[in-house]
Amino acid sequence: MKIHVFAALKDFMPSELEWRDASVATIQDLKVVLKTKYPAAENLLEACRFSTDLEVLTLNQEIKNYENIFVIPPSSGG
Repeated sequence: MKIHVFAALKDFMPSELEWRDASVATIQDLKVVLKTKYPAAENLLEACRFSTDLEVLTLNQEIKNYENIFVIPPSSGG
Protein backbone atom coordinates (compact mmCIF):
# COMPACT_ATOMS: atom_id res chain seq x y z
CA MET A 1 0.00 0.00 0.00
CA LYS A 2 1.17 3.52 -0.72
CA ILE A 3 0.45 6.54 1.45
CA HIS A 4 0.30 9.81 -0.48
CA VAL A 5 0.48 13.21 1.24
CA PHE A 6 -0.20 16.64 -0.21
CA ALA A 7 0.36 20.36 0.25
CA ALA A 8 1.95 21.42 3.56
CA LEU A 9 2.38 17.82 4.71
CA LYS A 10 5.17 17.46 2.15
CA ASP A 11 7.17 19.92 4.25
CA PHE A 12 7.30 17.32 7.02
CA MET A 13 7.39 13.94 5.27
CA PRO A 14 7.94 12.36 1.86
CA SER A 15 5.10 12.84 -0.60
CA GLU A 16 4.79 9.06 -0.99
CA LEU A 17 5.43 6.33 1.58
CA GLU A 18 5.41 2.60 1.01
CA TRP A 19 3.43 1.00 3.85
CA ARG A 20 3.70 -2.64 4.94
CA ASP A 21 2.97 -2.53 8.67
CA ALA A 22 0.29 -5.15 9.32
CA SER A 23 -0.09 -4.05 12.95
CA VAL A 24 -1.81 -0.86 11.79
CA ALA A 25 -5.44 -1.97 11.66
CA THR A 26 -7.42 1.27 11.34
CA ILE A 27 -7.04 4.75 9.92
CA GLN A 28 -6.72 6.03 13.50
CA ASP A 29 -3.77 3.64 14.03
CA LEU A 30 -2.17 4.94 10.84
CA LYS A 31 -2.67 8.53 11.99
CA VAL A 32 -1.00 7.78 15.35
CA VAL A 33 1.97 6.10 13.66
CA LEU A 34 2.41 9.01 11.24
CA LYS A 35 2.29 11.52 14.12
CA THR A 36 4.90 9.47 16.00
CA LYS A 37 7.18 9.09 12.99
CA TYR A 38 6.78 12.73 11.89
CA PRO A 39 6.18 14.72 15.10
CA ALA A 40 6.58 18.08 13.35
CA ALA A 41 3.44 17.24 11.34
CA GLU A 42 1.35 16.29 14.39
CA ASN A 43 -0.87 19.39 14.47
CA LEU A 44 -1.49 19.29 10.74
CA LEU A 45 -2.26 15.56 10.78
CA GLU A 46 -4.96 16.22 13.38
CA ALA A 47 -6.89 18.22 10.77
CA CYS A 48 -6.35 15.85 7.83
CA ARG A 49 -8.83 13.58 6.12
CA PHE A 50 -7.92 10.18 4.74
CA SER A 51 -9.28 8.63 1.56
CA THR A 52 -8.82 5.93 -1.03
CA ASP A 53 -9.28 6.32 -4.76
CA LEU A 54 -13.03 5.96 -4.24
CA GLU A 55 -14.07 7.04 -0.76
CA VAL A 56 -13.32 9.19 2.27
CA LEU A 57 -12.33 6.99 5.21
CA THR A 58 -13.45 7.36 8.81
CA LEU A 59 -10.89 7.11 11.60
CA ASN A 60 -12.35 3.86 12.91
CA GLN A 61 -12.44 2.28 9.46
CA GLU A 62 -10.32 -0.82 9.06
CA ILE A 63 -7.46 -0.68 6.62
CA LYS A 64 -8.10 -3.26 3.97
CA ASN A 65 -5.87 -4.16 1.09
CA TYR A 66 -6.06 -0.65 -0.31
CA GLU A 67 -3.59 0.13 -3.07
CA ASN A 68 -3.44 3.82 -2.08
CA ILE A 69 -4.40 5.95 0.91
CA PHE A 70 -4.36 9.71 0.50
CA VAL A 71 -3.77 12.05 3.45
CA ILE A 72 -5.51 15.30 2.66
CA PRO A 73 -4.75 18.40 4.71
CA PRO A 74 -7.29 21.19 5.09
CA SER A 75 -7.26 23.79 2.37
CA SER A 76 -8.84 27.12 1.67
CA GLY A 77 -9.79 28.56 -1.65
CA GLY A 78 -9.55 32.04 -2.88
